[in-house]
Amino acid sequence: MKELSSSLTFFYKYIVILIWIAGFGFGTREVLLAGPSDPKWIQYMVIWVLFATFIFFTTGNIKKVSLGKEGLIVSNFLKEVEIQVADIETVDGSTYLSPRLVWFTLKNNSPFGRKISFIPERRMSPGIGKHPLVVELNKLFDL
Repeated sequence: MKELSSSLTFFYKYIVILIWIAGFGFGTREVLLAGPSDPKWIQYMVIWVLFATFIFFTTGNIKKVSLGKEGLIVSNFLKEVEIQVADIETVDGSTYLSPRLVWFTLKNNSPFGRKISFIPERRMSPGIGKHPLVVELNKLFDL
């Protein structure tokens, strides 16, 4: 079994959002506790909510993905599901987002939905473009 996702998956999925919400809230507690009478309060609240939402939607649904004997083994740290290679429709990835994401679009729904995304291991030269794992998996799955 080959691990496709980064060893930092748990950190990105759960800890980063927690650090952002608690850290930003603690760092700006004086402005936030001042209440709506302070004009900066609205600015800080909007920034806090926008970034928390962005972090949640980019890394909140990532999964731990491994390549098994007959397909992919996908886990959300609570449940593990095996997905057959024949069920994979496309493999794609993000270009400019950091950390880079790779995702599988499935032909049918799985317990995790039709799109399964994960953070691959870091590559030596980050550069611009999709992670090399996207090309490698497309060749491996004949897509």
